[in-house]
Amino acid sequence: MKTSGKISLIALVWLAVAAQLFINQGIHRRGDVVEAFSSSEVIPVEACVSVYGDFGDMTLTGETKDIMLRNLAKKLGITEGYEITASGGDSYQESTLTKDGKYGRTVIQIVSMDVKNQDDEAAIQQTVLSDITIYDDLAYAMECKEQIEEIYHEIGMEPNVNICLKGKVAGELSASRRQELTGDILEKLNASVVQEIDNENYYCLYGYTSQFERVIYQNGKKINVNLAITYNEEENMSYLRLAVPYISQSF
Repeated sequence: MKTSGKISLIALVWLAVAAQLFINQGIHRRGDVVEAFSSSEVIPVEACVSVYGDFGDMTLTGETKDIMLRNLAKKLGITEGYEITASGGDSYQESTLTKDGKYGRTVIQIVSMDVKNQDDEAAIQQTVLSDITIYDDLAYAMECKEQIEEIYHEIGMEPNVNICLKGKVAGELSASRRQELTGDILEKLNASVVQEIDNENYYCLYGYTSQFERVIYQNGKKINVNLAITYNEEENMSYLRLAVPYISQSF
């Protein structure tokens, strides 16, 4: 097997195992994945943990939202160097805390939406969203996932978690090689193909596996695995994204 093929295979298998670990840490030991991640053959990846939860329909002042954001950040170990901004429109208001650092980026939002309740009366829906992006540190990314879930439970919210992993390998993957590697990752996740999109800009696969509890529906079908492969000609790099249950970022 050529070196580029080995790198692609290792990267994709790592992504599959890592996503599995994020959702169910009892399947594989953390040390195995960290060891694979540290391999000289694998180009470091980026992991994004996205969480949202319903905080109810109470009214929150701007000052209260700022206090909540600071408290949430503090629970994540963020005590300084962040920025809080506010914006809004006709039917929504959002307060955002952003922290950019050398090892990652954290964005926490409280979004207030004007909605109708069950009695068709005007109400406000409060949602807390968190996006934590970790650079080059899989072990810490997994710790963040556990930590943010615990924080949401502590304040009475049910966390809805989305995991997206990003990696890159040198060169462009041929169609046959990509198919082979996609088959490997599906086998690793015990997942079946639900839909595939293949065009000149990207390859995208939606799949389903019974291993993960959370699912979403697309065209009436359950999906909870999403894989995308793109190629950057200028960099001569193939970028791989694997998410559970879906890729929420542009690619």
